Amino acid sequence: MFKKRSEIFDSNFVYFLILSFFIVIRIISATFSLSSVVGYVLNFVIQVGLMLCLSLFLFSFLRKQKLKQTLNMYGFHKINFKAILLSILIGVLVYFATIFVATFFSAILKLLGYEKVSSSVMQSYPVWLLILELLFTAVLPGICEEVANRGMILNSYKKMGAKKAILLSGLLFGLMHLNIDQFFYATIIGFFFGFVALLTDSIYPTMIMHFTNNAVSTLMGFSIFNGLPIGTAINNFLNSLATGNAFVSILLIFALIMTIIFLLIFLTLQLFKQTRVEKLTKLANEMMKTELRKEIMGDLVEEENNQNDNVEFTQHTLGSKKIFNVNFKNLSLLGGSRYKPTFKDNIFLYINLFMSIVITIFTFIWGIL
Repeated sequence: MFKKRSEIFDSNFVYFLILSFFIVIRIISATFSLSSVVGYVLNFVIQVGLMLCLSLFLFSFLRKQKLKQTLNMYGFHKINFKAILLSILIGVLVYFATIFVATFFSAILKLLGYEKVSSSVMQSYPVWLLILELLFTAVLPGICEEVANRGMILNSYKKMGAKKAILLSGLLFGLMHLNIDQFFYATIIGFFFGFVALLTDSIYPTMIMHFTNNAVSTLMGFSIFNGLPIGTAINNFLNSLATGNAFVSILLIFALIMTIIFLLIFLTLQLFKQTRVEKLTKLANEMMKTELRKEIMGDLVEEENNQNDNVEFTQHTLGSKKIFNVNFKNLSLLGGSRYKPTFKDNIFLYINLFMSIVITIFTFIWGIL
């Protein structure tokens, strides 16, 4: 039955293993009183052992392809310095957008009777702990979770069409957190990161955004705990929105959200120009140079393979002049479906959705009881 497997089936199966082990580790963590050291070890196992290694090595083994092919499929394509800076700025904006989204859905959950399960309170927050937290909550998730979600899942689902790939990968990313507190904003972030990954044809921007978002969150927590000016100021501002005049607060929050959305759109378009468009422009220039060399030197120039499915290159003669036309294709990402997966393709997707939805709903019920 499973002799001929699709990429969709293999990615869903690998994700099933990741999710299953993750659930077992979460159950162990919730059942037993574990030390902070053991907690960091389990975190490392989840991020590196499950998210990274299974997504890269097991998927490559199942597809019978070299690791280099898998990395290329996942979108490990270089980006320039400007794209890195843009990704950092977008990551900061994503953090502030996350605050408003999380606050909104938290308010709804509270109206439904949900109370967040309290966690242990830290007695101190030294710099060495901040560095450790940055490693385990920003660096590792920024790399490992992106490989599993935007690398393996998103790119395997692309054959179904960009819309379905973004929606399904984003939903799985939100459910992967296995708790109602993070589900809503993580899902929205998953949608946005999926769109950016396809738009730029690279996983590096979302890795940087993911890291930046988590790093800013960690730095804010450190700043607030230790009473540093920037954290205290932002925390006081958010508290004033929550306790001040409702009408004024709503207007101000709406204005802030619209400003963030506008900046995100603007910066994402700039990122698109610095990645996908620049890459295709360089390719088109190389193709034109090759054609010009062939025109001048004739058979002395060896044939170069600069063809690309995203570039259509034609030339015309107008009198004594040569005119080169370069058309970019396939830049529209939100096209229709190209492949309809079978039940066999999606059997583990259904299992993944069922398991993660049940546990997420359970965390909601647990918060009500």
